[in-house]
Amino acid sequence: MPNSDLPDAVSPNSGVNLVWLAPFLLALAWFWANISAVKWLLSSLVEIPTLYKIVIAFLIVALVVRSIGNCVSAALEEDRPPGFSPNLVLRRYPLLLMLGAGICSIALQCIIDIKQITVLLFILGTYGLCGLLVEPNFWQKNLPVAGLLACILPFNSQFNSALGLPARVLTAQVVEQLLSMLHVAAISSYDIILLENGIAHVDVPCSGIKTLLVGTLFLLAATWLEGRKLSLRWLAVGVANLLMLVSANAARVAVLVLVSEVFKQQKLAEIIHVSLGIVGLVCACFVTWLMLQRVPKFQPQKTSEISAKPNSEILENHPLAKAGIIAAVTVLAVIAQLSHVETPKMAIAPLRLPEYIKSESIPLNASEQKFFGNYPDTQTQKIRFVAGNLRGSMLTVASTSWQTYHAPELCFVVSGIPVNRIEKKQLTPSVTARWLSLNNNQLSAVYWLQSAQLTTDNFLSRIGSDLTKNNHDWVLVSILFDSSLQPENQEVKKLASNVHDSVKQSLQREINENKTSI
Repeated sequence: MPNSDLPDAVSPNSGVNLVWLAPFLLALAWFWANISAVKWLLSSLVEIPTLYKIVIAFLIVALVVRSIGNCVSAALEEDRPPGFSPNLVLRRYPLLLMLGAGICSIALQCIIDIKQITVLLFILGTYGLCGLLVEPNFWQKNLPVAGLLACILPFNSQFNSALGLPARVLTAQVVEQLLSMLHVAAISSYDIILLENGIAHVDVPCSGIKTLLVGTLFLLAATWLEGRKLSLRWLAVGVANLLMLVSANAARVAVLVLVSEVFKQQKLAEIIHVSLGIVGLVCACFVTWLMLQRVPKFQPQKTSEISAKPNSEILENHPLAKAGIIAAVTVLAVIAQLSHVETPKMAIAPLRLPEYIKSESIPLNASEQKFFGNYPDTQTQKIRFVAGNLRGSMLTVASTSWQTYHAPELCFVVSGIPVNRIEKKQLTPSVTARWLSLNNNQLSAVYWLQSAQLTTDNFLSRIGSDLTKNNHDWVLVSILFDSSLQPENQEVKKLASNVHDSVKQSLQREINENKTSI
């Protein structure tokens, strides 16, 4: 009987099965940890336009074909088999990418849940997982491809709803400070946003988000096509690229405000709006490309000895390490499931308005139905009212997430109602609101954000409440009057005070009912 170096309890077949078992368990734990990102990504791909799907599919096929071609040619030159192997080799950088993406995803979901960023981290982490199963040179050289897909797949038209508003507000405040340094009369941040959107009907809201996305895609594509190495020097180029894109967008808004308001050249502002954005993007990308030339090109490394060892030897050398990685990802999955608590549905009672306010419910218009349809847990109520000499409509939006809100002036602009002026007004001691003059000063409107403890006109305060986990339930109150009014009007002040008190009572009843149910 021939001798065998293998123990009786181990056979070649069982060794092969164990080799496949480790990556299977690791992949299972990883996808379990990111199940919410997977669901969101699949549902998002179904909803996006067909043309967008075709572009994504074409890009993925082109990138995969090019990547495989590069891998095969490199393998033929080095006389070794290319591509995938069931060996689970614990390499440093793929592990750091996978675990880092998983930890950051859980942390961000606990702080502020933006699904697009969660999906981006999931795609990058999945590529890190692939790095444990594919040849190291192939993985390192095509890491920018993973970055491209991570940026393209989750960021469809819903992206502006998630980050568009805070980006616009922050950009506007930067421009406001810049204009004050130039000794230009103080201009409200919201006026700057209004001017930008009044000029840019093609791209409302115009926040600079798309510029950031396109500039980032350019950097990643140039890195991959030129074979540049991802390093600290490349990271410095990426940071510089980001700063240039943000600065270009802020400069564009500042120029538009100066041309439109200071020099009173509205037509010229409309003409140069799009071209300024393109020029800023092109200049930033060109400087980024010049800086990228200083980054060394990727140099393939020789295959490490451990990846060339037989499967059984790898299992013998790293049994506890592999089990530990699987256990660590499983722990991340458990934490992700425990931390992902379903947000309680907002169900405040209908407003109990005073008897002198006569009201009747009216349906949402088409654009409102489309927007709020993406957030089924949001409760909306729209009414027509008559209060003394005041007539108009009122929309209340109750929600537990800041992502369901956007500035009402955008709704007016999209609906074809020009917004002429926005001011911050103290209507009552309790109500700080934004006062709008509309349609060549023929109409007026007012809105504010309200929780049980706070009333504000600032959307950043609403976003900050999600970060600090304070004031969980919020209501956006938006009132459109049928005539032009002044915020000092006593009937306006009385209406605002009564509506504010009614919303506060509804929120308080909701809090008390939740405590009772607990």
